[in-house]
This record gives sequence, C-alpha cells and structure tokens, in this order.
Amino acid sequence: MSEVKARLMGAITVMDEENARRLWSIVERLYSADGWDAVEEEAPDAVDLEMLRELQADPDCSTIATPEEIQAVLG
Repeated sequence: MSEVKARLMGAITVMDEENARRLWSIVERLYSADGWDAVEEEAPDAVDLEMLRELQADPDCSTIATPEEIQAVLG
C-alpha cells in the first residue's frame, strides 16, 4: 500500500460519521460519472494480503450481524 493510501486509511479510521459521509460524497462525484468500472483495480500487495489473512483468522470477523444488531448499533 502506498504512503498516501495508508494515510487516507488512517484518516478515515479516526473520522467521525459526518466527515466520512462528506468524503464519500466527494468520492462519488469524482468517480461515479464514468461509472465504477473506470476505477482501476490493483492487485493486492503484501500489506493487503496480510490484512486479509488476519481477517480470515479472526473469529469476530466471521460472525455476521443480524439486521436487528446493525440497527441497534446505528440507532
């Protein structure tokens, strides 16, 4: 993962919901006009693959939340 992408991920992680929605709005404006197919796909690098392995090994990531649980968290 590039330095810029890592910094973006860090910023998004600590971002509050309102700013996350604003950022998503910007992303949609930039990329949805050409369709999401216009966004180039990159092969996962070593960091991406390690994150995927961690997710697959984490039992908390294998449990799917019910709609009721999601609603309780979102309010």
